Amino acid sequence: MAKVDLKNLTKKYGDVVAVQNMNLTIPHNEFLVLVGPSGCGKSTTLRMIAGLEEISGGDIYIGDEKVNEKDPKDRNVSMVFQNYALYPHMTVEENLGFSLKIAKVNHDEIEVKVKEAVKILGLEDLRKRKPSQLSGGQRQRVAMGRAIVRRPDAFLFDEPLSNLDAKLRTQMRTEIKKLHQKLKTTIIYVTHDQVEAMTLADRIIIMKDGFIEQIGSPIDVFNHPVNVFVATFIGSPPMNIIECEIINKNNQTMIKLDENIIVNCPKNKISEISNLKNVIVGIRAEDIVPITDNTKENNFSWNFGKEIDLAEPLGTETQLFFKLQNKEIISRMYNPRPINVGEKINFQIDENKIHFFNYETKKAI
Repeated sequence: MAKVDLKNLTKKYGDVVAVQNMNLTIPHNEFLVLVGPSGCGKSTTLRMIAGLEEISGGDIYIGDEKVNEKDPKDRNVSMVFQNYALYPHMTVEENLGFSLKIAKVNHDEIEVKVKEAVKILGLEDLRKRKPSQLSGGQRQRVAMGRAIVRRPDAFLFDEPLSNLDAKLRTQMRTEIKKLHQKLKTTIIYVTHDQVEAMTLADRIIIMKDGFIEQIGSPIDVFNHPVNVFVATFIGSPPMNIIECEIINKNNQTMIKLDENIIVNCPKNKISEISNLKNVIVGIRAEDIVPITDNTKENNFSWNFGKEIDLAEPLGTETQLFFKLQNKEIISRMYNPRPINVGEKINFQIDENKIHFFNYETKKAI
């Protein structure tokens, strides 16, 4: 097992830069998730590590060895694809052992490694079945088993759950996390699904247009986004973003949240905000607390009332939709009751849960 180092890693397609000067160290046994929208460079990065994509610049190290010129088969990494890539005419155990057979590993050793992978992934009763006789989740487990038998230095997962339905995705997330804990190896995992990223990762890398926007633990990225892009990409529903005017009057700095809603600027932000004309305010749905008969009213600094445009009951919670600055805002009600469209609800916000971003640069203040 080994760490993976990327040094000034770059990929260009003509004049288009897919990955730009990426510098990253992935320690042994880390579960790293690359997440971002389509075209951000995450899958290209993974394919360069695997050797399936030529690099345009920089270096890749697996352990202490530079692998820029090495063929994929010589890098000792295993890749799991979203389309499973199983041989349809082979049984489960034949699929698991095929790469070892090609590598001319002796028969007894192949049997031992296949048996170990089958046990780890709970495939004992499926050994003689062919892919057409398996469910999507079972096929994905076989695909992971093919990676396990090689005992690689690192596992590379390229959106492995995107072809599964919602229930199976949840199940397979659990299995992949357990697999990482059992094997204690390096995993580099690519997804566009921020829920997968949050639940699986030790560290998340958020990418956009070939650049790394932020690196950190799931909780750190969620609580301390470095810019508006990260704030709205991580979290479901996305963080509410409101463009607000700054008002300085009578030695007070205030924020115009809506046409008739003006609130005091948090004291710890006055020095950074008072000299600005505008600021972007970010508030997560769960931090806009509706005051109802079932809700305790707190002494929060931001309080206002709004008419509800839409209420979506989800069982344990209800999502409330209303407008600020003509933008749709979402609040979560955790003690739900029937809400009528047009009903006025009072909301409260803890100023410690509010995020501020520079209006020009979109970076966190």
